[in-house]
Amino acid sequence: MRTENIFLAGTGAYIPPRVSVADAVRRGAYDRERMDSCGWRNIAVADGISAPDMAVAAVRQAVDRSGLGPDDIDLLVHSCAYHQGPDGWSAPHYILRSTLGSPIPALTVEQGCNAFLAALETATQYLLCAPSRNGAVVSGADNFGAPSVDRWYAHRDAVLADAATAVVLSKQSGWAALRSVESVSLPQFEILNRGHDPIFPPAVTTGRRLDMNEHLEAMVEELGPKASEIVQEYGASGTKLVEQVTAEAGITVADVSKVLHLGAGTADFLDSHLRPMGLDSSLGGVDFFRDVGHAGATDVGLQLNHLVEEGELSIDDHLLMLSAGPGLMITAAVLTVLETPARGEGGHA
Repeated sequence: MRTENIFLAGTGAYIPPRVSVADAVRRGAYDRERMDSCGWRNIAVADGISAPDMAVAAVRQAVDRSGLGPDDIDLLVHSCAYHQGPDGWSAPHYILRSTLGSPIPALTVEQGCNAFLAALETATQYLLCAPSRNGAVVSGADNFGAPSVDRWYAHRDAVLADAATAVVLSKQSGWAALRSVESVSLPQFEILNRGHDPIFPPAVTTGRRLDMNEHLEAMVEELGPKASEIVQEYGASGTKLVEQVTAEAGITVADVSKVLHLGAGTADFLDSHLRPMGLDSSLGGVDFFRDVGHAGATDVGLQLNHLVEEGELSIDDHLLMLSAGPGLMITAAVLTVLETPARGEGGHA
């Protein structure tokens, strides 16, 4: 979807203190072979700080940087990959009450690691639906410190980190323009995030721990030889999606200045995801993520905020934001930098 007059006015993030991966190996929490192969150096761990509370900090920072007030914002969309708090509770309304305090709609997009960009697309469509709507806040936060998660072994390639991020969209002005955003699904591979778990009762209510490695094994068992097709179909769908959003943005894939992506600890791992889409891993942010980890739904927003704070963006840079999550669903978007954003203070604990 080509978008016009949608601007990025502010970014924010909250990254809690890091835990050394080498120290985790020494105390037996993590395997040295995995540390060497996966590339992680430090992991952001929030301990008892909830995901919504981290989101509050990120939203406050993004809104403050945007220069917009509560009356300028018509929607808050919160995104996450894991549970946020009490059953039957609305995390986005907690965030809304603690930040803007206005009576606007507040929604949750829970779409795994793709949730932040899916929420960005949702907020963009909401703004474009009515001329009277002016701005939106998109937040994302996850804390994987719950008893149901072993952050070190829940995923074979990643260590799960805790963090929050936020952006403010405006139809009036901003330092970057959102040129396009689009999603595609590969529902034939939905088992990749279901595994052998029964759909009811929900796994978290039975005390079962999160095990994404088992989910992968279940997909291979259920789909047989067809399971290997996921690499080709993911690459083909991703390539088509990237070509679509860049064309809608009025650029080519070769014009992309940076790729904002899900957390990766090595260039080889990132390359395995980007190369099938015609993208160079050198455009990514592996070095940043090696000292954060894979922070669920927040990765793309964290990398964007990092580029802002480090002064690594220039006028006319074209940023390709790309993520994937359960479904299998892929979302891509293109941002073009219009002016150098104010760097502000970092959102670190």
